[in-house]
Amino acid sequence: MLEQIFGSTARTKILKFFCLHLQDKFFIRELSRDLNLQLNSIRRELDNLENFGFLYSEEQPGKKFYFVNQNFSLFTEIKNLVLKSLAVEEMHIAGQMSKIPGLSLLIFTGVLTNAPTSTDVLIVGKVKKKEFGRYLKKIAEGTPEELRYTFLSKQDYLYRLEITDKFIYDIWAHENIVVVDKLSKEIKKKKLDDYNFKHFRE
Repeated sequence: MLEQIFGSTARTKILKFFCLHLQDKFFIRELSRDLNLQLNSIRRELDNLENFGFLYSEEQPGKKFYFVNQNFSLFTEIKNLVLKSLAVEEMHIAGQMSKIPGLSLLIFTGVLTNAPTSTDVLIVGKVKKKEFGRYLKKIAEGTPEELRYTFLSKQDYLYRLEITDKFIYDIWAHENIVVVDKLSKEIKKKKLDDYNFKHFRE
């Protein structure tokens, strides 16, 4: 979607990256590696975005660093557009993931919902991990840090739920997005609110 607006895949990747790393500075080779883009393409787009006013640069011994100009007149509009597009992409990917056979529970949490949990994606069920790989990689492109994900068998998840496992209860006690939940009947229709989460809430 953003490629159609900004007219370049490389430019879109750079804008996304800087909108998710507002306080950081990066040099060209570092960006080329992180974004998997050619040096010439990176250099051209960085120059364009600096001339446009979205980026600043500063010279340090042997390197030129780029960072976001948060005083740029269109900064807020561009940032909001990028973040909204990332949310739309995540939901589209979540819809595709939900169709994978054997999936019983899929929850987005952690960095995806600004929750202080120990994982970002919880996947429960008898699934082939490789099938999730490309989706998880795609979601990770929209996060400011490495995506953490956890696979559990249905039996392991239900056991952890029953014994008030902190890892599981932290997920439910904080902000989360439940994409797939086929386990309600397995816990005898007992609502999650019936479990004692108070110990894990601040």
